[in-house]
Amino acid sequence: MGGSWWLATLRTPTYGVTALLQGQPGPPGATAVTAALAVLTRTPEVRGRPGGAVDLHCAFAAPPGPFALEWRQQHRGAGRVLLAYESATARAPRATPGAELLLGPPGGDGEGATAVTLRLPRLEVAHEGTYFCSVFLPHGHAQQLLQLQVLEPPKVTLSPRPLVVAPGAATELRCHVAGFYPLDAAVTWWRRAAGSGTSAPVADTWSSGHRQGPDGTYSRSVGTVLPPARPQNHGDVYTCVVTHPALDAPLRATVQLQLAGSEGPSLEDALGLFLVAVALCGLVRCLSPARE
Repeated sequence: MGGSWWLATLRTPTYGVTALLQGQPGPPGATAVTAALAVLTRTPEVRGRPGGAVDLHCAFAAPPGPFALEWRQQHRGAGRVLLAYESATARAPRATPGAELLLGPPGGDGEGATAVTLRLPRLEVAHEGTYFCSVFLPHGHAQQLLQLQVLEPPKVTLSPRPLVVAPGAATELRCHVAGFYPLDAAVTWWRRAAGSGTSAPVADTWSSGHRQGPDGTYSRSVGTVLPPARPQNHGDVYTCVVTHPALDAPLRATVQLQLAGSEGPSLEDALGLFLVAVALCGLVRCLSPARE
């Protein structure tokens, strides 16, 4: 490949293009070039949830002729070819299960380009990473880089729930955060005393290690040991607050402390009230004037 060649790249959050430029004779003091190949994308940054379909858009513009295509994934230092295609044979000699090529007609992409989009019909955590859409022509090649981020919001449960504590007893309260991806989920505990309008962070907490499930999502538990319950603790509100990149706003789960025996009369109290009522009834009858 003789002459002068350059690669020019333009990238924004919503568009990316890389052009292979060939030098041409021009007037003195000026450089003339023509684009021998341009590879572009309208999805340089893609987010998706596991189980959903994702299209990684890629297209190229070039003079008519044979071409070869390769889609490669790179993640955490490891790379693999998901799909390879050769126009001369109209075959994909390499295709990973679950990877589909959406091949458009020449010039039919709306920008005079040919679409070579990669579709992942069922997204998995393992699909996260950097993708390279590389187009090879007889006289050179160019590629486009795309970032795919997998996001799965957490699910939050509290235990025990309801939170019923015997007077003077200590108990452990746990916040279970499950099924989230990526790893960075922040969990904090807050306490609002009964009758108070403000909450304060709970300092004495513990956290389990992260557990990764078969689907690649993570789970963890964050707990706190409540001090021995006193009558003034009846009605205290504890809130677990979870923040995660997949959440637009923090996720909150709340439970109210109930002191055992504080919600209503016990059996002994009820029996005592019944005996008092019987005694009062008898007294009223004795004091009432006798009927003739």
